[in-house]
Amino acid sequence: MKKEYLECGRIVCQHGVRGAVKAESWCDAPSVLASLPVLYLAAKSGGFLPLTPENASVYKGTVLFSFKEIASADEAIALRGHTLYAKRDDLPLSPGQVLRQDLYGLPVTDANDGKVYGTLREIRESPAADLLVVETGGGEVLLPDVPAFVKKKDPDAGIFVTPIPGFFDGAAENVAGGKDGTP
Repeated sequence: MKKEYLECGRIVCQHGVRGAVKAESWCDAPSVLASLPVLYLAAKSGGFLPLTPENASVYKGTVLFSFKEIASADEAIALRGHTLYAKRDDLPLSPGQVLRQDLYGLPVTDANDGKVYGTLREIRESPAADLLVVETGGGEVLLPDVPAFVKKKDPDAGIFVTPIPGFFDGAAENVAGGKDGTP
């Protein structure tokens, strides 16, 4: 089930004396976070509390916010470390773009023969390409998220891949033998 509210950043500190905050962006770019019309904080009672930006600007890879609901430095300091959420409908997505959040837990399937290798547990960022962490039941496999291997990401059907022969065999062998793969 797709979440209505998605994690999009975190407040790292207060900024100045008038209640502004500095936030790190978990979006594709800090400008995406700065452009959102309303952000939300998770409430202790279970819901979400809206924060309406009066001003938002990108500054050295972070976003500086002034919110209508935050009027003092003390209120801003109390928000340090809180996760910011956005409504799914407020996120600017281009046609065919998929949110990472919607891929977690999906089956990772061979695009040619339909064999299910496992499920996507997480996506790790790396300098060359993101790595899909596939839980195989016999361990985890790191699959580069490049067109040569990943053919299609469909939040409703799964992730379809074409790995080289033997790519997923190592996880099962390492679990069957010792930690280093020896019997």
